[in-house]
Amino acid sequence: MKQEVAKADGLYTRHIARKTMVIFSLLALLVVVAIAVIPLGAASLGLEDTVRAILSKFPFLDVESDFRTSVIIWELRLPRIIMAIICGVGFALSGTVMQGVLRNPLASPFTLGVSSAACFGGTLALILGASLETGSKYLAVGVAFLFGLSTLLLIYAVSRHRGTTPETVILCGVCLMYLFLTMTTLVGMMGGAAMSASYIITGLLVGSSWENVGVIFIFLLVSIPLLLKYCLDLNALALGDEVAQSSGVNLKRLRVVSMVLSTLVVSSVVCFTGLIGFVCLVSPYLARMLMGNDYRLIFPCAAIIGALFLLGTDTLGRTIGGAFEIPVGLLTTLIGIPFLLYLALRRGQYEA
Repeated sequence: MKQEVAKADGLYTRHIARKTMVIFSLLALLVVVAIAVIPLGAASLGLEDTVRAILSKFPFLDVESDFRTSVIIWELRLPRIIMAIICGVGFALSGTVMQGVLRNPLASPFTLGVSSAACFGGTLALILGASLETGSKYLAVGVAFLFGLSTLLLIYAVSRHRGTTPETVILCGVCLMYLFLTMTTLVGMMGGAAMSASYIITGLLVGSSWENVGVIFIFLLVSIPLLLKYCLDLNALALGDEVAQSSGVNLKRLRVVSMVLSTLVVSSVVCFTGLIGFVCLVSPYLARMLMGNDYRLIFPCAAIIGALFLLGTDTLGRTIGGAFEIPVGLLTTLIGIPFLLYLALRRGQYEA
């Protein structure tokens, strides 16, 4: 008996070691990609100039850099790269939580209309007087959060109705998504030239700044540790409500707290980026393929995949067209729609 237990422990240890190695490999890849894309853009920079510009900001290093190169890297490129990484992390984790809570692989803040509602709320706050340039960022995030949370609670109420299928929940979410997209477009047009409707709908990282990065990072810093506390509860919930309750999981608290936190993360992101879809759907699915069903491994894996996905698509959008930039939201949609269709068909075949 002891030998069997020891053998099982050894297999589990090797299993965790392999999964952990995959996570660290993805993290290393993210670091390499983030460094490699710094010179890329409309103003192509040499590797030596890039390195000198980065090192010039360290006071203990006596390195000088061209002023133009330094401005491009520190004021334009690096804030945008960091913004893509932290936004990808936020989208991926929020999608992972919503799929876990609703036990629906098709669920995500984008397909449920939460992102669109939050985007509408943030846009409405800007139109009514809050300004992302005058220190009222938190007010805009708060209004976006209220709209996003209201939509999520509505979707959750629909999902708890007797006889409601997961497909019905997604259909309701898609309807709400298009409703808020239409309302956001109207409100954006009312805002005039200062509030571009196309920017809001398609999603862009071009306006990234260190200040905006700091605001989103604060919300992530508050939300992520709290979400990580519920990894074991989500593992139990994946086996069903009865199993989770018998394991001592407070289902009501789990669902309320996790959905509130995930909505807060999404709301803080879309206020500064506009609507970027499908990162929150693709990343959790790929993480489950690599990690299995343990949320202690799914969370970090999905976060890194989301960061890679958004950083890669944004880099492609700002380099493939030369002087013309393709909004990152368009590229994530072009990738995400076939992926969503694949998930829907795969789910239908499985249930048949």
